[in-house]
Amino acid sequence: MTTNVVAPLSPTSINYWNQLKDLSNDVKLELISMQSYSIVHPKEDCTEGFVGKWQDERTTEEIIDDIHAARNAL
Repeated sequence: MTTNVVAPLSPTSINYWNQLKDLSNDVKLELISMQSYSIVHPKEDCTEGFVGKWQDERTTEEIIDDIHAARNAL
């Protein structure tokens, strides 16, 4: 297989290519699909849905104390 390169490849690209070049065409296509999807649908900040959701009567210090106590119980 020949590779047509428009610009010089980065060392990172060369490293990945050396690891992936011997995979089957099916696996390569799956990886291309996954990579394309990740570019078109960038990862959203998964923490946004949790902002303001925690409801607790304890103070911050009490929560921290409970966490420390739980760690020491193990």
